[in-house]
Amino acid sequence: MNRKIIFHDLRMLAKAENGVYTLNISVESGFAEYNVIIDINSQDFEVIDNDRYRATLLNAALHRPFQLKETALDKSEQRYYLDKILHADEFEVNAFLTKLDHGQANGAISNMVRKASDRDIENLRNGDWFY
Repeated sequence: MNRKIIFHDLRMLAKAENGVYTLNISVESGFAEYNVIIDINSQDFEVIDNDRYRATLLNAALHRPFQLKETALDKSEQRYYLDKILHADEFEVNAFLTKLDHGQANGAISNMVRKASDRDIENLRNGDWFY
């Protein structure tokens, strides 16, 4: 199976090619823009394909740590983000994203989700990502 899922507004691409699954995210940092390629599995690909909102949450959460070399996620951290955001129940996702958003992200995750999905920023900042 060879498939591509293109999210133009998120500048993200999920690909399945000959049993290899990847997620390509465009990251902006200052004046620079570059792509980060993350290995995903078939279950991740299916959620990204079928749940656009979780794909939006994933994109927003992954964007910030890859803006700086010092905060870029290693493979095990990438897997943790994928498992939490794509596969955990809404309660766990709410807690995970709220902790990230209130921490070093300083509201950047909720702001990206607001822009990409027209969600209410107050609900997001209050930890209700699936209202």
